[in-house]
Amino acid sequence: MKLAVALAVPSLALLVITVVELRSLGREVDQIADQTDLARAATGPAGLITLLQDERSWAAGELVGRSDLLSVAAEGYDESRQLTDEAIAGFETELARRGEAAVTAFGPAIDGLGALDQIRADIDANRSTPAHGTLDNADFSSDVYGRYTELVTPFFDATDRVLLSIDDPDLRRGTELVNLSSEQVTIFSELARMIVVVPVSQSGFDTTAEIRAGVQLVERWNAGNAELLGVEAPYDAVVAEHFPAEIASELASMADRAIDGEEVPFDQLMVPLRTPGAGGLVDFRIAMADRLDETADRIHGEARSRERLFLALTGVTLAATLLLSWVVSRSITGPLRSLTRQAKEMADERLPAAVLDVLHTPLGHDVRVPHAPPVQVETRDEVEDVAAALNTVQDTALTLAVEQAVLRRNIADSFVNLGRRNQHLLRRQLDFITQLERDETEPTALANLFRLDHLATRMRRNAESLLVLAGVDPPRQWAAAVGLTDVVRAAIGEVEDFQRVVMRDVEPTTVVGSAAADLAHLLAELIENALVFSAADRPVAVRGRRRGDGGYGLAVTDAGRGMDDEALEAANRRLAGAESFTVAPSRYLGHYVAGNLASRHGIDVRLVRNPAGAGITAAVDLPPALVTTPAVGPAAPGTPRPSHAAVPPASPA
Repeated sequence: MKLAVALAVPSLALLVITVVELRSLGREVDQIADQTDLARAATGPAGLITLLQDERSWAAGELVGRSDLLSVAAEGYDESRQLTDEAIAGFETELARRGEAAVTAFGPAIDGLGALDQIRADIDANRSTPAHGTLDNADFSSDVYGRYTELVTPFFDATDRVLLSIDDPDLRRGTELVNLSSEQVTIFSELARMIVVVPVSQSGFDTTAEIRAGVQLVERWNAGNAELLGVEAPYDAVVAEHFPAEIASELASMADRAIDGEEVPFDQLMVPLRTPGAGGLVDFRIAMADRLDETADRIHGEARSRERLFLALTGVTLAATLLLSWVVSRSITGPLRSLTRQAKEMADERLPAAVLDVLHTPLGHDVRVPHAPPVQVETRDEVEDVAAALNTVQDTALTLAVEQAVLRRNIADSFVNLGRRNQHLLRRQLDFITQLERDETEPTALANLFRLDHLATRMRRNAESLLVLAGVDPPRQWAAAVGLTDVVRAAIGEVEDFQRVVMRDVEPTTVVGSAAADLAHLLAELIENALVFSAADRPVAVRGRRRGDGGYGLAVTDAGRGMDDEALEAANRRLAGAESFTVAPSRYLGHYVAGNLASRHGIDVRLVRNPAGAGITAAVDLPPALVTTPAVGPAAPGTPRPSHAAVPPASPA
């Protein structure tokens, strides 16, 4: 433990640092994961924006009858609208799992799509007008184009808001490039419309406002292309492979010529307009989004790798600390484990067994200190001192056990001596009282002699109780079977206030003579206990009947105040012989006497509450071995006269 305490400080410090660092790394990984989701959510509108732009381009060109000049992914109102609706549903589903930040950023843009149904309804209504499909419908076409643009623009604004939440520069730069690619697709469509529609429908750029708007559009186009062409790793390879630089340059040149009032040749104009995917910009945007996903996965994986590496290093350090602790402490804990094992064996096995040998020394043999193996350890330090102290404790415990055994034997011998002396004197006294009863004819004197007879009988039972506690066999035994009713009468004759005891429904049977005296003594203890703890005007009933297994059951029932659960449990322990009478107050000695008598003959005695009311019932179950089949005469109701004979001695042993 001292070694553990010494190592606890640096180990605890390492553990604290590990926990703090792991929490920091965990937050970093979670933050990178959130930023990755935000970056991917920012690239999500690319498909939706493209389809909105295609639907817008098709509608604007078809309304003026020039849809043949445009190359879009879907031609026709039904197909373009269906693809747009599917893209909207897919983007909403994807956005729902991207997190609250993405939902908040793109919420206004999604809400703005509610105006799409009205735009489509207005287009459908215009298709039935005479100007539909002609250049005279250019104003309505421009209006539709602008309304579609108002739906697309909030998605770019949402992406800009998402960019503010991304800390990693590579993720943020990739998201910016994907967003810029989407804006370039929008500018491509506006330039194409400006080159195709404006010169025809509005007689060219003949106002300052038209020229300024056209120049600003071309400048935005050129600035975006320049930014894309100047990107650095890890996105420069995508630009070099997929960006349509030649088409972008040609489109800017044709836009400048259109603004200057020069007519652009039709064959030159068809090259960028007929190139799929907005002159190849859509494919470029898809490639840039894929590279952004790869970058996000790489950054997230690197963060996870750092976390795993730190965990591995911490684990190795802690393992090395534990290994060092084990190696150093083994030389200390080895002798301690041996000492602990031997001490447990001494406490659980050797010492209790030796004490029992001392306590169970047969009568007539000298009580000696037994030999117990000492505790031994192979060391020369404080552990050896502890082993020596344990050996001293063991020797002292054995010495005390011997002294206790001698004391118990002396007490038992005293019990036996006193009990036998009292029995001898009481037997002579009872014989003398019996002779006086036979010779006395005067009723009052005879009644007094009966009372003396009763008191002497009770004194004899107390003397026999001393012999029972000392473990001596009873001096009164009979060879022939004895009627159970005579045994019960003898028990009633050995208690005070025997007039309150009545026998009810005691089925006749006989018990073996060797157990008759002990059974009478046992019943007397239980009956006297019932008389003491019940009211002076309430009777105590004794009942008995045969059992189906050949045994016999007796019940001594009183109407006293009863017992609580704890007292009832303790009393049953004493009656079962589970406690020593030396640990209980003297008022419970009757329980121990009854328990010793019951265990001597295998009789089960227990106290239970009366099911019909107050009071306690003492249930006595005689085993079949004590019950014989011949039955004596039926029990007579009433209370018998006390007698000093325990049972009628058919033939004294």
